[in-house]
Amino acid sequence: MGMIKLPKNSIDFFNDNYSNILESGNLAEGDWNKKVAEWSSHYTGLEYSLAVNSNGAGLFALLKIMQHYWGKKRIFLQSNTMYGVRTIAISSGLELIGYMDCSLDYLMPTYDQVDDFISHLDNPSECVFLITHIGGWVNPDIEKIAKLCKDKGIALLEDCAHSLGSTLNGNHTGGFGDAGVYSLYATKTIPAGEGGIIVTKDKGLHAMVEKFVMYDRFDQELDIGVNLRMSEINALLSFAVIMETESIIENKYKISGEYIKACCDNNWKYINPVTNGQRANLYKFILLSNAKDPEKEFSKIKSRTSPVYDYALGKDPQELIARHICLPIWYRLENEVIDRVVSELKNKG
Repeated sequence: MGMIKLPKNSIDFFNDNYSNILESGNLAEGDWNKKVAEWSSHYTGLEYSLAVNSNGAGLFALLKIMQHYWGKKRIFLQSNTMYGVRTIAISSGLELIGYMDCSLDYLMPTYDQVDDFISHLDNPSECVFLITHIGGWVNPDIEKIAKLCKDKGIALLEDCAHSLGSTLNGNHTGGFGDAGVYSLYATKTIPAGEGGIIVTKDKGLHAMVEKFVMYDRFDQELDIGVNLRMSEINALLSFAVIMETESIIENKYKISGEYIKACCDNNWKYINPVTNGQRANLYKFILLSNAKDPEKEFSKIKSRTSPVYDYALGKDPQELIARHICLPIWYRLENEVIDRVVSELKNKG
């Protein structure tokens, strides 16, 4: 079905500037890293940003700081998230104490599910909740979840790997909890091959993580730290691509408009990208099924991309794995693929 493509403007911008990096010899800790951070703060409205070499690196750095300096001892996750989130959580040194069930409507935990999980915790103020925004949507209950965590003294870290450009009531992910981390991995809505962007409203946390990701070799105030920096070449490519965030999302909405019309005309259940204050970035276009045999209902849809996840870290009582599929919707998707998907949606029977 083709490959994810970069905007021509991004390619041209990169080609016009990369030789300057090579000629200067300034291959690390330079202006392009700063430009990525400055753009991210301006775009999201979150005051503090930092470019790192991956989403996972950013999450690890923040968790390690919370474990070492904030006195956090334990962590819990949602069941519908990437296996790598589990390995990052454990690698941070925090004790992984469980996985929260998720709801089919958005493939994420609801406020009630979070409240129930927390109600069974001893000493919740020792915990971190690493929440994941799924598929390009913001968790619709994130405002209430964030308040609950704050009231209980729980650190809330947002895994925003899927959600650069996604908003709820005009607010970007990463700003609801203590911090968040976007991903620029090759398959994401805004792809630069590799890369992550940490965002936070917490000046002190930002100062610590900025030191941590270069092992605090200058100020020498922290006693933990590793090298998680983004190279200047990677930062230039990242900057070239993130500048086109809105044009990429706009292109995805044109594709989704055709899918939505076919879904509405043929009674497919899908996750609406603009309902209830959402502005999803459409990392995925997700069909849902409440049928007794969901695969039978989905059987006419042959043109699929990978599901959000085809496994659950914990229990899956609502059968999220079996009850959703994803339609191809990457940037500049070929018209022949779009037409084929629309034809299959119309052939529901």
